[in-house]
Amino acid sequence: MKIISIANPAGGVGKTTLAHCLAVAFTEFGKKTLLIDLDPAGALTFRLGFENPRTSIADFLNGSKVTDSNLVTTSERFDFIPADSRLVANFSADALSKVISELPKSYDVVILDLPGSLSQPLSMALSVSQLVIVPVRNNLHSLRGYLQIKSISAGVEVKALAIGANHLITAAELIDEPLLESNELEAAAATKVSILTHGKESESAESFRNVGYSILEKLGLE
Repeated sequence: MKIISIANPAGGVGKTTLAHCLAVAFTEFGKKTLLIDLDPAGALTFRLGFENPRTSIADFLNGSKVTDSNLVTTSERFDFIPADSRLVANFSADALSKVISELPKSYDVVILDLPGSLSQPLSMALSVSQLVIVPVRNNLHSLRGYLQIKSISAGVEVKALAIGANHLITAAELIDEPLLESNELEAAAATKVSILTHGKESESAESFRNVGYSILEKLGLE
């Protein structure tokens, strides 16, 4: 099982959209995928239509057992654990590691969607991840977020993902495939599904698939 984190302390760079679309792309490629929302704001949970969940990742971090019955399988065929505002509480440093080690199913990939801040969910995620993907737009705000993640991620591989053109980061630091910018993403989000489902044949959907395949190659899961 490989664990990847989607992170950037800079807000508004597309972390949640990326996490959602990668979960769909990995599933399309035949990988058993679990997506976990670790953002107290719960943007991903809201996007997927699971706001105010009966059970959330906060329950599991507090010691409740993850079972088949409290894992959500979405219409796009990946499993999901939602978030709620209780994630602002302090948890034991190894709480997330315990949750993942006790999952009732085996997965090829677990994706962690992180908040736009330097916070405990980020620290916990870094302690379990093999790869951190930092979406970066062509501005200093998101570049600063990438550099912050690099500075605290000792022992974890960090790669930037260029969204559109990017002249701020060297090629060696980037995921091979840049992500195409698109105005179609919000229309897809309004329907509670990803662009890979909403616009299956679109250039944007294909761009996410290409990025997803590049990440699977890096993880040795192609």
